Amino acid sequence: MKAIVLSDSHKNFNSIRRAIEKEPDINLIIHAGDVQRDVDDILDAWPELPCEFVLGNNDFNVFNVPTQRVFVFGGKKIFLTHGHLYGVRHSTFRLVQEAKKHHADICIFGHTHLPLLTEQDGIQILNPGSSWQSYGIIEITDGKVKICLKENQ
Repeated sequence: MKAIVLSDSHKNFNSIRRAIEKEPDINLIIHAGDVQRDVDDILDAWPELPCEFVLGNNDFNVFNVPTQRVFVFGGKKIFLTHGHLYGVRHSTFRLVQEAKKHHADICIFGHTHLPLLTEQDGIQILNPGSSWQSYGIIEITDGKVKICLKENQ
């Protein structure tokens, strides 16, 4: 199972298209907010692929979309949020505490536009950065998780 992780596209659908076209064998698209309706374009362009997404701090007049969600992919529980509600510009502490409440294996966030891949308290933490510059890949095979960051140039 392979997922592409994007965030902070801010109406730049070309950056999303470029990233997804580099990864033809994905099973899931994940967007961590500041979508600005790019998700509508994602769903139109790749209707065969499921898409998990949340609202960011710049997603105005978008309704019925949560600011965070928990879902399972490849047998692993993922906590997805934009991050602005958890003060991620200063620290990931509150974010990790929330992910732990949900018993998440992986925590995905955006907001800072800076890519980050680390582990805290047994939870793998991924910020793919701004889709204009980078994205993340999560591969899960036989219960083993491999996460990487890639440039989107």
